[in-house]
Amino acid sequence: MKPSTTKILPVLGLRANAAQFALLVAVNALVGGMVGQQQTVLPLLAHAEFGLSGYTLLFAYVAAFGIAKAASNWFAGTLSDRYGRNPCFWPAGSSPSRCR
Repeated sequence: MKPSTTKILPVLGLRANAAQFALLVAVNALVGGMVGQQQTVLPLLAHAEFGLSGYTLLFAYVAAFGIAKAASNWFAGTLSDRYGRNPCFWPAGSSPSRCR
């Protein structure tokens, strides 16, 4: 049995995609708020509580963010391989046709 060849065209416009647009606005507002807090509150807190200043604070923040992002990406990748719609791994030189 051949798969269907009919294409579903995307619906364009803000009205048709209002929910996705509202989610985008909300996520951008929350990220902007967090970056604002990071720029204003974190240096004061780091200096008052831990005695960190300048480059030490920047290095500590980047290191903590990198470790947290690496861990979350690893867990998300593991879950997407296990429960995603097309779980597969393409080592260098292998063919994508080996995937399900």
